[in-house]
Amino acid sequence: MEKDGVKMENLLELKNIQTCFRMDGKDVRAVDGVSMFLKRGEIIGIVGESGSGKSVTMLSMLQLVSSPGRVTGGEVYMEGVKGDFLKYSAGGSHMREIRGGKISMIFQEPMTSLNPVLTIGYQIQENIMLHLKLDKEEAKKRAVEMLKMVNIPDAEDRFNYYPQQFSGGMRQRIMIAMAMSSKPDVLIADEATTALDVTTQGQLLEMIRDVAKKTNTAVVIVTHNLGIVARYAERIYVMYSGSVVETTDTVRTFKNPKHPYTRSLLRAIPRLNDPKDRVLIPIDGLPPNPATRPVYCPFYDRCEYRMDKCLEKGKPQLTEVEPDHFSSCCLSEEELAKKEIEILNKEIHTAPVKKIREELCLDVKEVKKYFAIYEGVLHKKVGDIKAIEDVTFQLRKGETLGIVGESGCGKTTLARSIMRMYKPDGGQIFFNGEDIAVYPDKKLKPFRPKMSMIFQDPFSSLDPRQTAGSVVGESLLVHKLVKNRAEYETRVDELFRIVGLDPALKDRVAHEFSGGQRQRIGIARAISSNPSLIICDEPISALDVSIQAQIINLLEELQANLGISYLFIAHDLAVVKHISDRILVMYLGRIVEIADCLDLYENTLHPYTKALLSAVPVADPDVEAQRSRIEIKGEVPSIRNRPKGCPFHNRCPHVMEKCKAEVPELKTIHGNHQAACFLYNK
Repeated sequence: MEKDGVKMENLLELKNIQTCFRMDGKDVRAVDGVSMFLKRGEIIGIVGESGSGKSVTMLSMLQLVSSPGRVTGGEVYMEGVKGDFLKYSAGGSHMREIRGGKISMIFQEPMTSLNPVLTIGYQIQENIMLHLKLDKEEAKKRAVEMLKMVNIPDAEDRFNYYPQQFSGGMRQRIMIAMAMSSKPDVLIADEATTALDVTTQGQLLEMIRDVAKKTNTAVVIVTHNLGIVARYAERIYVMYSGSVVETTDTVRTFKNPKHPYTRSLLRAIPRLNDPKDRVLIPIDGLPPNPATRPVYCPFYDRCEYRMDKCLEKGKPQLTEVEPDHFSSCCLSEEELAKKEIEILNKEIHTAPVKKIREELCLDVKEVKKYFAIYEGVLHKKVGDIKAIEDVTFQLRKGETLGIVGESGCGKTTLARSIMRMYKPDGGQIFFNGEDIAVYPDKKLKPFRPKMSMIFQDPFSSLDPRQTAGSVVGESLLVHKLVKNRAEYETRVDELFRIVGLDPALKDRVAHEFSGGQRQRIGIARAISSNPSLIICDEPISALDVSIQAQIINLLEELQANLGISYLFIAHDLAVVKHISDRILVMYLGRIVEIADCLDLYENTLHPYTKALLSAVPVADPDVEAQRSRIEIKGEVPSIRNRPKGCPFHNRCPHVMEKCKAEVPELKTIHGNHQAACFLYNK
């Protein structure tokens, strides 16, 4: 194909894309001159914090930016498409052929992308008929082939199922099948696996890579997870404040980053292969508001390498600093190296050393929680969903116990049972020496202030009508922890300072804060009643990499200063390793392994834990290339139809006949290391 008389080397080229949003009577530039290219069969990654312009760039290319946004400049060229296709009408037939036909996109949340009133088969079939011009029967045949390709079991039967009849991982596979069904040249995965379990995420990304290589499809992975791009991408574009600040191949991005922002991102993330005591160095501050973006380098205010010359030179342009390695920084290699030495020699403020006492904060013994299943017009009980079964563990005062496992394994049900939001159906929960599992609500009142929870989504867990000060101070009034208004105000100000917020912000409401600030308000609320136990339920999964580091450091500091015990529930095993003293692994409502943190990572026993750890991508391409993978096949079974015997036996590579009939007990294998597996029966 020729473009302006020159033969195109690349499959896709974006040149100087500019996108504005009309706000308060003026144009605010969200994407500010982004240029990229993509070769056939190549996988590239686009990384950066929320608001850096990653998704808007992709939507701009496809002319999918909705009002008040509009693409105000730039060109997009593609092999097989005549001229700059940004000149085509957004709703015209040419653009519709490109969208879904030549370029397909998988979005973050499959339930908002799939029509709930149409069967999944019909939706894929419709896409094939539109773009490949096949008749109904041929389209159905190809749709079934695509469902099989993405490993949907019983594809012919499930062709007529509705989206809500599938799990989250299955729905995302269906979205991949639909995106690939029209034989696109380019597949864009926009945070497509962010909300999924680490094992499901691994399965889907491996599948996207395999399909892309088989069909010679180019893939764009848009993500803030640097581990994913280290494992799957060949080249990386790092974006900040609407612009590309660095781009080169993946190995050089991680081994020899040139831009201060890329270097700061890499220092902020916990890695699975990190030493346990590595200090995370967060990026202070927030990205600039596009409406008030400075004329100088947009990263200047947060940059540890900054110099006076950065203010004088205006916004730096992307320039080639070595062959095929581009960076937009006005500092020379020598100036960056000199600053790097200064940064490395700076005193690092670490959290005070915490003290773990031998006294128990929590002693959980054989806890069960069942949910009744009702069916029919008469609402008759037909059975029970056994959400958690025989869960036993201990938590010492001042200790952090990490709880990991796939969605649906019972982590949150366990947390809510301990908090007594649910009444357990069996077992004992000794909190500070008293069994609270059987207490009625009235008798629980003295224990309520001593147990707190930090939630996953800091926005939905805060009342949008309440000020931040009243959110933080509510428990002080409910539990009568202050004597008068003056004492109340003093304590609220103190709580704001403890979590690193200015007390002057206490009259603002939730939407006036950033995600990281909202989570700090949630933490201030959790510690306001001087609890001895805090349950952290996915407290950082909704936050950017740089803000995650701030929150992890804050939690560690609070624990050391206040002696709090944490139950830390998370999907990200690298974060769990960083913050936990011991780790508990759950699968389908049961504990399969529990051990001291380093012992679990260095001497893993249970086949499920081994598969879980091998699925976690490490943000280092060299380490990724040398790691052995343990593939975990199939989906997590429904708790309603829990397999007999060991809950993991239908996915386990070491399954024996005994595993299919008997449930293995959780036994001590050595030291403090326990596992529920027949492989270790003497």
